Amino acid sequence: MQYDAAIIGAGPAGLAAGSYAGRARLSTLIIEKQKDGGQIVITAEIENYPGAVEGESGPSLIKKMVDQVNHFGAE
Repeated sequence: MQYDAAIIGAGPAGLAAGSYAGRARLSTLIIEKQKDGGQIVITAEIENYPGAVEGESGPSLIKKMVDQVNHFGAE
């Protein structure tokens, strides 16, 4: 299959890029060698990240981001 956009890495930046590309209706592939989220998934509490509310954890934030990427159709 051919894609309009290929994103290397499924950390917060890669997932944000995937959301924007998917929302723009580009056929988008996100490539990650390990677990979605990168280093942030091992963070217990996030206080200084856009969109994160008090008591947000790395895994909960990444789950929301992955759900959003899926909603916009990125693979």
